[in-house]
Amino acid sequence: MPSCRDIESKFAAYVDRDQPVADRVAVEAHLRGCPACRTRVLGEQAVRDLVCTRRQTLRGCAPAGLQNRCARQRRSSTAGSLPRQPWVPLSLAASLALVTVVFLIFGWGSSVETYAAQLAADHLKCFQFPPDAAAPPDVTLLGKTWQATAGWALKIAASTPTEQLQLLGVRRCGSSRGRVAHVFYKWRGEPLSVYVLNHRFDHAPDAATDHDFNKLGEHAIVWTERERTYAVVASKRLPDLQHAAHYVRRSVE
Repeated sequence: MPSCRDIESKFAAYVDRDQPVADRVAVEAHLRGCPACRTRVLGEQAVRDLVCTRRQTLRGCAPAGLQNRCARQRRSSTAGSLPRQPWVPLSLAASLALVTVVFLIFGWGSSVETYAAQLAADHLKCFQFPPDAAAPPDVTLLGKTWQATAGWALKIAASTPTEQLQLLGVRRCGSSRGRVAHVFYKWRGEPLSVYVLNHRFDHAPDAATDHDFNKLGEHAIVWTERERTYAVVASKRLPDLQHAAHYVRRSVE
């Protein structure tokens, strides 16, 4: 089997679905036997699909200078005047693409709106590889583990058949450099994220007010409770998402 270094130059064309059949077969054979490369390619594929889905929104809000530079580079690439760039590690490429998308669409919004957009992007990215929970995790144990590693207490809403909510696990949010707890759920069979920030976000909504946003096709409800900022993110629309957020809020109070 080709080494990762030998095969990685074919990954970009594989993600773009634009390569000879023989190369595609070789890449797929490598990915079946290499979990690390498979994770990288799946992450890049998720970002590509996200950008393609939102291309009309991106095209409308990108600055004219950026649009012109992209057009010039595309023409130069087509003419063959620019050599193909060395392969950028997909974990880095995925992160840069997501940050670019969020900045272009939401960089000039309010701080809470931008925060909601960043969490929506993280929600889409992280649910490509959610925690694998064979059985509902123990919320007490998860909370103690979080406190031991992160240094602050975390109360987690438990699974409940009544609410059709299944807890999968908790991780440090990669998009926030670990400052935010990302709690993973399946709600009515669909991904749902709860984010907990251990302080009041700048210009965060008051405790009595829920602010809801629609970002990247996902819906987010953000509120502050006892000097912590919470966000619930899912594809479900209001008022359904408000129902889930109400359950989470009752559980963590």
